[in-house]
Amino acid sequence: MGGKRAKPHAGALAEHISSECAAYRLRVINRAITRIYDEALRPFGIRIAQLNTMVVVMESGGITPNELSQKMHMDASTVSRNVERMCQNGWLELLSLEDARSHAIHITPKGSRLLKEVAPAWERAQAETAKILGSQVMRSLWRAVDRIEAADGGGS
Repeated sequence: MGGKRAKPHAGALAEHISSECAAYRLRVINRAITRIYDEALRPFGIRIAQLNTMVVVMESGGITPNELSQKMHMDASTVSRNVERMCQNGWLELLSLEDARSHAIHITPKGSRLLKEVAPAWERAQAETAKILGSQVMRSLWRAVDRIEAADGGGS
């Protein structure tokens, strides 16, 4: 009557979203894979998010909090909290920049040693992840990240 379409039933809509939502499926994968890495790294007192942060900082040779936030696709407050904890652990340090309005994050010698110590555990977690996801999905993940970085100018 009058050309109005019936609104989809909430149950049908929920079923559609749960079966099709990329964000939901990626979160499930993220949580499961994060758990694998965190378990492997637990004996070293570090989590995969912290290890990833240290790797980005080390690769950059020094990075501002804003640059780190953009590169890792994380909000600034999360980066700030993580970096603060990592500084307290002695893995990272903040060095003032010339303009004194910001600082650069650098890895410490202790952080570099930790990176070397955790490498075998990370390798085991990486192998377990590859076994679970399969090589095709792993390659797809790399391509997806490459596309995201290309779309946003490399994360910066």
